[in-house]
Amino acid sequence: MKELETLTEDQLQAELDRRQAAKKEEAKKAKETYESNRNELVTHLVESAIELNQQMQFFKQHAIDNLNDFAKEAFKYGDIRKHSKGGFSLRSADGTMKVALVRNTKQEYDERADLAEKHLRDFLADMVKKRDQNAYEIITALLERGKAGEFNPAAIAALIKMEDRYTDERWVKAIKLFKESHNLILISMNVEFYIKNRMDKDEAITLTFASIPIEQEAEAEEAKQ
Repeated sequence: MKELETLTEDQLQAELDRRQAAKKEEAKKAKETYESNRNELVTHLVESAIELNQQMQFFKQHAIDNLNDFAKEAFKYGDIRKHSKGGFSLRSADGTMKVALVRNTKQEYDERADLAEKHLRDFLADMVKKRDQNAYEIITALLERGKAGEFNPAAIAALIKMEDRYTDERWVKAIKLFKESHNLILISMNVEFYIKNRMDKDEAITLTFASIPIEQEAEAEEAKQ
C-alpha cells in the first residue's frame, strides 16, 4: 500500500476507480462463466433426456408390435389365452426371463344401457316386485350405479347370466341391450420385463427413471441396515 501514499488525491481516486472497475469486470466474467456452465449443463442433460425418451418410445413400440405379432402364433400352441383382454406374458426357455404385455382397459356402457335399465325397471315394478320381493331386491341392487353414474360391470355380468329367468319382452329386450351396449375401452398399454434373482423370484427390470437405483442410494440403504 506504500505506493498509494505517494499519489496525489486525484491519482489516488483514479487508482481506486480502476481497481473497482477491475473488480466489477472480474465479477462480471465470473457470472458469465457460471451462466455459460449452467446453460451447457442444462442443455446437455435435457438433450440427452430427449434422446433417451425417443429411444424409450421406439423400444416400447417395438416391444408391443413384436409381442402382438407373436401372440398370433402363441394362440395356436395355447401359450396364451386367445381372449386375454388384460394382456399376456411369455417366458424364456430356461424360465429365468419373462416379458409381459399389460393392457389397461375399462369397461363402459353406451346410451343403450340407459334404455335397457328403463325396460328392466318397468318390468320389475310391473311383474316382479309384488310376486317375488327377494328377486326384485337382488336385480334392483345389480342396477345400482357408482358415484360417477356408471354401471358396475360385474353386476351387469351377473344380471346377464340370469337372462333365461324370465320371458317377458321387456326383460329380454333389456338383457339384449345391455349386451350390445358393452364396450371395452383400451386406456393404455405397457410392457414389463423380469429376470429371476438369487431367490428364484421374478425381479422387475426397472425402466421408470425415478425407480432406478443409483450408487448413492444403495450406499444410503446399506448404512441404514
